[in-house]
Amino acid sequence: MGSSNAKLEFGTRTPSVVLLLGLQGAGKTTMAGKLASYLEKHFGKSPLLVACDVYRPAAVEQLKIVGEKVKIPVFERGTQNPIDTAKLAIEEAKRLFKDLVIIDTAGRLHIDDAMMDEIEAIKEATSPAETLLVVDAMTGQDAINVAKTFNERLDITGVILTKLDGDARGGAALSV
Repeated sequence: MGSSNAKLEFGTRTPSVVLLLGLQGAGKTTMAGKLASYLEKHFGKSPLLVACDVYRPAAVEQLKIVGEKVKIPVFERGTQNPIDTAKLAIEEAKRLFKDLVIIDTAGRLHIDDAMMDEIEAIKEATSPAETLLVVDAMTGQDAINVAKTFNERLDITGVILTKLDGDARGGAALSV
């Protein structure tokens, strides 16, 4: 939305890291798989998905299923520390000659300081080229507060709007 087309930045570091973050249920896990598949097919990237949602039951399993569907490998360590998992995933990507790491993180409320501290630590540990806020299109006007807080704490580089097919209003898009 705007007068120019903004493309994903991969940076100069290999592997390039994309950090996905947002509220619970926004569609981060599904988007991680879709983004990995798109970047592989259209940009020749060799992605590795990383399961850093250690709180939601079956979140790791969901990412593994998504990864299988798009034929993208998934790095996971069960419910181990997500900060350590993210760091180890980058090392694994180097070992496997992967040039892109997409980190799927746990959903978090922008007012939950402990969870926001955790995502800040993941960002600091991984130095992502892109920090993308995933927002459900049905979020509505609260999307403004969500985006503002995530941006203030994490300096997001972009927003991905999901579930646009479920809401004709598109209020979140304009709000964000």
